Amino acid sequence: MLTLILAGLRQRAAAVVSIVIAAGLGSALIVLSGAMFETGIRLAAPPERVAGADLVLIGSPSYAMLDAEGRLTTDLRPFPERHRLPEEFVADAAQLDGVEQAVPVRFFDAVVRTPERAVTTAGQNWASAPVSGLEIPRGSKPGAGEAVLTAAAAASLGVEAGDRLTVTVAGRTGAVEVTTVIGDAAHASTLFLGDAALPDEGIDALGVVRSDGAAEADVRAALESHFADVRVLTGEGRGAAEDPAVSAARTPTIVIGAVFGGIVLTVLATVASGIVALSVRQRGREISLLRATGATGRQARALLVGEASLAGIVGALIGLALGVPLAHGLFAAMRAWGVVPGILQLRVGVIPFAIALVTTTAVVWFAARLAARPARRARAIDAMREAELPRARVGFVRWLLGLVFGGGAVALAILTCFLPPSLVSATAGPAVLAGAISASLLAPVHLRLGRLVLRPVIGGLDRGLGGLAGVNVRSRIATFSTVTGAAALVVGIGAGNLVSQAMITTAAARAQVQTISAEVVAWGPAGTAAELADDIAALPEVDAVSRFVASGGWIEQPHDPSHPDRPWPLRGLDGAGVPYVLANELVAGDFTDLTGRTLALPATTATELGVAIGDTVDFRFGDGAAAELRIVATYDDLPGYEHLLLPADLLAAHTTARVAETVLIAGSEGTTPAALHAAVEGAVAEQPAVAVGDRAALENALQQGLNVNALINGLMILVVLAYAMIAVINTVAVSTLGRRRELAMMRLTGATQRQVTAVLLIETGLAAGTGLGVGLVVACAAILPTALVVGAHLLAPLPLAILVAVGVAVAAITLPITAVAARRGMAGRPTDAIARS
Repeated sequence: MLTLILAGLRQRAAAVVSIVIAAGLGSALIVLSGAMFETGIRLAAPPERVAGADLVLIGSPSYAMLDAEGRLTTDLRPFPERHRLPEEFVADAAQLDGVEQAVPVRFFDAVVRTPERAVTTAGQNWASAPVSGLEIPRGSKPGAGEAVLTAAAAASLGVEAGDRLTVTVAGRTGAVEVTTVIGDAAHASTLFLGDAALPDEGIDALGVVRSDGAAEADVRAALESHFADVRVLTGEGRGAAEDPAVSAARTPTIVIGAVFGGIVLTVLATVASGIVALSVRQRGREISLLRATGATGRQARALLVGEASLAGIVGALIGLALGVPLAHGLFAAMRAWGVVPGILQLRVGVIPFAIALVTTTAVVWFAARLAARPARRARAIDAMREAELPRARVGFVRWLLGLVFGGGAVALAILTCFLPPSLVSATAGPAVLAGAISASLLAPVHLRLGRLVLRPVIGGLDRGLGGLAGVNVRSRIATFSTVTGAAALVVGIGAGNLVSQAMITTAAARAQVQTISAEVVAWGPAGTAAELADDIAALPEVDAVSRFVASGGWIEQPHDPSHPDRPWPLRGLDGAGVPYVLANELVAGDFTDLTGRTLALPATTATELGVAIGDTVDFRFGDGAAAELRIVATYDDLPGYEHLLLPADLLAAHTTARVAETVLIAGSEGTTPAALHAAVEGAVAEQPAVAVGDRAALENALQQGLNVNALINGLMILVVLAYAMIAVINTVAVSTLGRRRELAMMRLTGATQRQVTAVLLIETGLAAGTGLGVGLVVACAAILPTALVVGAHLLAPLPLAILVAVGVAVAAITLPITAVAARRGMAGRPTDAIARS
């Protein structure tokens, strides 16, 4: 059997190469998916500013959702802000066995200015210097009005010890003198200030130095058992304390790895089964000869499965080598898109390689067994009779699976219509995937219908050539259905996901600014813009200003079932300025009462929760802090895009930055937006860190999670396009080259090469056109419900452009390949082709 398998591989290079490429691509992408998954599990972030700590304690980055009775569940959601620790943890940790030193760590952003430049740099409290990994000179502790810089920070500012700087931290600006420069250029650029100059509510992390002889595992266990709701970081994971985005990256990396891996395996199985099925149909005569010479159906099937599996193993091994560079390329793109922070490191262990090899080989083997079933069932005489033009049969199992996946797509599409806009993508994507799988399984059925529907078009092009092409497609439904299935995959998944995602993104961006009436926005790091709010408000062109903070949080009591998968979007504003900078209509209460520990709710939310003005709710901020907030106002908000309003001071204190970084500005009556913009720019001209723009400048900051969805959809399209191209190349090349005798007979009866090529192009075009139509139907499972929920227009320029681009992609992967295969199939003289046959 092995000898026959190897001989078959040598004689069928085209099919073998197709399986090798498909398996290699699948193996490489599974390695990539496994790398993303492993990276999300490990969260490797080598420390830069707490490298001197053996262990680092941070607040748990995950919020445990509550049930209707207020009990903790196992449903975890990432905190949108840094989860801080209480001050008393420092003394408590220092008393534990094995702890030599417990050091409080505070991180902050600072805008540092000299007469020549302004630089935004990372800062730390001086008390954390013992765990910074730097050598600290004796007597270098900064006092009031003093600062210490690392060598990298001093170089970026062009200063040295004794120079004076202007520093803005948490919205407060003051002059400091550089007393000491420590470290070298290899250390992170850091500004050290005394703890008295920093906000004193909670600490960002706790650096722990072990006692001599104490085991790291024992100290870690002691910390985890003594403190609740914390995470202990060790080794290369300690860098997660420096940037809360590291912990937040766990979800997107795991989601991308899991979703992407599932899509790859699904599409690989579809393409591999199509390649093997085509090989079975092309080898009908050979199989019949094997049966006639005594081979059993099981042996014939084993031969086909063995060839495909061996090719799959070779492809999988090649793909293992390609997976690592692909993973690094994707990870670099994720960094560029802001999906993961720069400090997070990609990790690829042995497990992704093992999984890639096993799963890819198993998928190819399973797909080959399904595709090779006709070789086991057919009798020798039947195989001989059907060797030239086999009939396309859709078996019971294929019918059943196609109908199940099609029904699932319809059910998910209907469910999508009843979801809020924020949850649409959770069901729209699976709907088109299920529909695309159904389209691939039932491609022969769709092609028969497509041939009947497109018959008038084919006849209208050229009755002679079109009619011949139609007959050829009818005779080779099984072969051309592979092209139909590939086109349906590209159009269904491509158009469905891209168009629906474009609708969701556009609607979300529009909703973010639709209720903001302020004409101009000023923003700057470290509270530089908020510090200038009073100066801006004094301008004659300005009617009102309000500081603006965006974050997230949860209503815990009364129980709120409206946000089971994400926190409430929060907006922090100055109560007196709310009526001027927001367009929300007040229903009850007064926005000016939005001070202290208060909250304003959408009127529909207040009704659903059964609360009114003056009632209190138990609230959980994005940094993990809990508070009891009093309701002072209710208002109308955009359905599906509601926000909660809180005082700017209150919300800012519970953000990672600890300060408002944006100011909304409303112009006075008669002032044009251009005049207002110019006046605000003049007011902030002395603060180069502050930028001025319009309302649209807030969109990127206010949109959450869209980069992850866009990246997943982009990767999905690339995978589907790649596999569709493999399927089309294999189908068109193998089938066309297998028809050399037929093409030669056409030329000998008077047809020119151009006419023969036209027939082949019409055949492929008919199959691809049918797939295009089926794919559009599949895409509607996501597009129509999404448009209904978010209120998007189907004929908007962006959706139309995406549909045209997807159609062009289908043409690009079918027609040129057909033209090349036709030219190759008609190479040489027709008589020679007939003689060779």
